[in-house]
Amino acid sequence: MISFRRLFAVEARRALSRRAVWLLIAVALLGIVATGLIAYLGSNDFDPTASDPDIARLTDLWVAGGVDGALTATILFLAVGAIIGGATVTGAEWQHGTVVTVSTWEVRRVRLLLARIVSAMLLAGVIGMALLVLFCMALVPTYLLRGTTVGADGDFWRELAMAIGRISGLTAIAAGLGAAIASIGRRTTVAIAAAFAYLAVIEPSVRALWPARGRWLLGENTVVLTTAANLDGAEFTRGVTAAALTLGFYLAVLVSVALLLFRRRDLVGSS
Repeated sequence: MISFRRLFAVEARRALSRRAVWLLIAVALLGIVATGLIAYLGSNDFDPTASDPDIARLTDLWVAGGVDGALTATILFLAVGAIIGGATVTGAEWQHGTVVTVSTWEVRRVRLLLARIVSAMLLAGVIGMALLVLFCMALVPTYLLRGTTVGADGDFWRELAMAIGRISGLTAIAAGLGAAIASIGRRTTVAIAAAFAYLAVIEPSVRALWPARGRWLLGENTVVLTTAANLDGAEFTRGVTAAALTLGFYLAVLVSVALLLFRRRDLVGSS
């Protein structure tokens, strides 16, 4: 009997062997390098006495509430990349017809898919955290040579570390959602299209017609989780714990559906 730990390790290695995963990482690294260069070259006329947020000011890397901080711009890109990466890990199995081969090696389908989704989530969280750290490091030359580090006290570093942790957690959740939806739809493109349709059509419609129900939407809970602050103009209040539990509930439901369908499907007829 193969232990879940070994199965997890195998699925993690298989996920890292996907070219699409490394392509997403490469795109993220290019974006980080470009951001560092643009910040450095564009800070010639930086005025440390100005009150407006500026990328050359270290304390503007993350502002309490997460609205104006430079790190806030990474949230959307990491979430989208994680959804695509997670969807690739499970959807590619169906598209390339390897789902049957892998299932003959580990016949307990629930354990197999669960290990695949959990490994995708863990990898996404770790990769997301590493990219966030690199993003911060890319701005160090700007802070030291053309900007300012004034005001970066212990509270700032603590808030920054907590923000990186929360954004990394969101990245892991996004990867799990993408992996579960792709397994349900048996295609990577299904997960991407479903996520886009939901976020671009369904959530805005609910938000416009029933504002108070925004407390249950992915977008609102994502913002609360990452910023640890109440939403401006919202008709409700939401804590970080409640937001995390809400997102975790949606993830648990989708993963449960994916596991149930994967267990009952005729894999030979689907390959």
